[in-house]
Amino acid sequence: MNVKKLIINADDFGYTPAVTQGIIEAHKNGVVTSTTALTVSEFFLPAMEIATICAPTLPIGVHLTLTLNKGKPILPLHLISSLVDEEGCFWNQNTFVDKVNIDEVYLEWDAQIVQFFKSGKRPDHIDSHHNVHGKNEQLFRVAAKLADKYNLPLRNPSRSPETAFLNDLDLPVRTPDKILPQFYGAGATFENLEVILDGIAASNDELFEINAHPAFVDHHLLAVSSYAYERVHELDILTSPEAKAAIEKREIVLTNYEVLK
Repeated sequence: MNVKKLIINADDFGYTPAVTQGIIEAHKNGVVTSTTALTVSEFFLPAMEIATICAPTLPIGVHLTLTLNKGKPILPLHLISSLVDEEGCFWNQNTFVDKVNIDEVYLEWDAQIVQFFKSGKRPDHIDSHHNVHGKNEQLFRVAAKLADKYNLPLRNPSRSPETAFLNDLDLPVRTPDKILPQFYGAGATFENLEVILDGIAASNDELFEINAHPAFVDHHLLAVSSYAYERVHELDILTSPEAKAAIEKREIVLTNYEVLK
């Protein structure tokens, strides 16, 4: 029987100072094994400096974005005008797909990766805010092309049978076998985490990823996200002795994207 390996990735590193601190807490005293940073955030570079001091073992990737609430792109608006609304902010996740020019998506996402390198670090992997690189084949191909360009693993974006085709595009990119997004909202309970872990233990696949959103809360987060105090609840679960014990009981090995390099 193959050893089951699990990446638990905390999305949104650098979103706000409290989010950054919560993710560091979830890594140092919990089961989070990696994170991905919002390089478009004004708090991104300070977050990277804090990680260097407080969490040097935390692998950090790029959380590509097209849909961050009140977020603005890296590039000048005249270069990526299809990606933003009349206020120069990214479109809502429910409306962006039919508005964005795919060539402009490539330019902006490439700039977001370059912004990461300005921190002095190399990304651990690539994924995306609201899983936008899994919305259709065009967006996935952009993300895969950039993953290939920078020789980085990429989050598997297939979250349902309807998007399973993304696993069969024969692109030169390394991904985990499955993404397990059920630990979110009403599903962010210890009981549901156990259900997810049971599914991993019974699967024929080997490498899995759970994406999570642990955080503390500050006024910056409350101003931009409707998913705020729920993050504290996630943090409580992911730093609990029970979560670690549940993983160990099923002989699942915690890992990160290093296994795909």
